[in-house]
Amino acid sequence: MKRFHDDFSSLLNGFSLETLENDPSSIYGLSVDLTLNYLNPAWFHFAEENDGEPAISERFGLGAPIGDALSGASREYYLDIFKRILVVGEAWHHDYECSSADKFRSYRQTVYPLYDHSGLVIVNSLVTEHPHDENLRKAYPPLEELYTQESGFITQCCNCRRVKRAPQQDVWDWVPLWVEHMPENTSHSFCKICYEYYYDFKYPRQK
Repeated sequence: MKRFHDDFSSLLNGFSLETLENDPSSIYGLSVDLTLNYLNPAWFHFAEENDGEPAISERFGLGAPIGDALSGASREYYLDIFKRILVVGEAWHHDYECSSADKFRSYRQTVYPLYDHSGLVIVNSLVTEHPHDENLRKAYPPLEELYTQESGFITQCCNCRRVKRAPQQDVWDWVPLWVEHMPENTSHSFCKICYEYYYDFKYPRQK
């Protein structure tokens, strides 16, 4: 699979393509229209390790709009940020959680604007990784009758990856089996705590 457009390296102007290629962080590039124009090897490695392949390669190849990989509040939030960075030309940093079934993981996303507002390079670096504390994050079994919403979907927070209960909309549970293997009818949103802390509080959008 082709991982970057022919003219991508000419846009870097200070970045080394070899550096991006060898970095263990998941990195992707966006054109000015916010479509994918670069995917480093670690991008695919992360997707494979987290049960994302072959769906990731099939759905999000070069030219795919990054907005198609986002949904709900996260889509509006990130598209707004990316467009603003293209205009102001300043790097932006954002911390977020992306845990696996057995490990807590936090990441730092850094968005670098390319020379002459010609695109973006987004680097997702692992900051913290350790086993989950069972006293802080109780594991619940994957009970479809408890978590399937009236829409027929199971709603998972795209930050902490907890799942929203159907009868108690303000309760989100840690269901590790659905972190390891998401049901096909999974949709993504934000639990209220993650959205207010990671997005509205720490990184308020500038309208």
